[in-house]
Amino acid sequence: MIQASHKTRLFTAAVGLTVVGAALLTGGPALFALVLAVALAGLWEFFALAPGTGGLARGLGLGFGAALLSLAWYFGPMGALAVLLAAFWAEEIIRLALPQADLGPRWAIMAGLAYVPATLQFLLQFGPTGTAVILAAVMATDTGAYYSGHLIGGPKVWPSVSPKKTWAGCAGGLGAALLVCLVIGHFTGQASLGSWLGLGACLSLGAQMGDFLESSFKRTAGIKDSGAILPGHGGILDRIDGLLPAILIYALAKTLAPFP
Repeated sequence: MIQASHKTRLFTAAVGLTVVGAALLTGGPALFALVLAVALAGLWEFFALAPGTGGLARGLGLGFGAALLSLAWYFGPMGALAVLLAAFWAEEIIRLALPQADLGPRWAIMAGLAYVPATLQFLLQFGPTGTAVILAAVMATDTGAYYSGHLIGGPKVWPSVSPKKTWAGCAGGLGAALLVCLVIGHFTGQASLGSWLGLGACLSLGAQMGDFLESSFKRTAGIKDSGAILPGHGGILDRIDGLLPAILIYALAKTLAPFP
């Protein structure tokens, strides 16, 4: 019998995939609205993981995050970069002019902007097929790692950071992503199957490292989940931690091979 928590996890995943699929197929404002909502929620959770990040810092971060995605939508990555640099100067000027301002750690605002919205803005530049490739590889990695890790178990990869992740889970996630990318590559695009294998390996390894990174954030903050907005999954960051590095890897890969 499937446990109730597992049913909740599957139900949330099904609803999420429906929403994401509809936004990808519709594109335009619907896709922008989804990326914006995910980015701002993830940014809020990131600030909660950064000790001492107060209300002013969060407000500035969310404002710059919304501006970053808006300019990226209208003007592309250069617009996002302009906002990112403006945020750096604005933060430093505020620190000089208002020494008592509640801005939290010096790195928090810039790190949050670079980590979440500056990465997610690439989804506004990719077509639906490219975004689907990334999502499929990351989901295959998560699913393969989850089930192979539970079924096989064995030695842990990095217990001081993520005590439950095993080498068997990592291998299962990698194998699942390779299979998915091979199937996609067989039916779409002009890149060779060898290129698709390389892409699958890089996306899977990047997604797994993203998972470890977010686990380290949560471990430092002393919490289990980044939030509770997604029943059975935790917070937004818990769902996009592997997606974030995979997006950057795919953006680079598109400059090296004719991926969709």
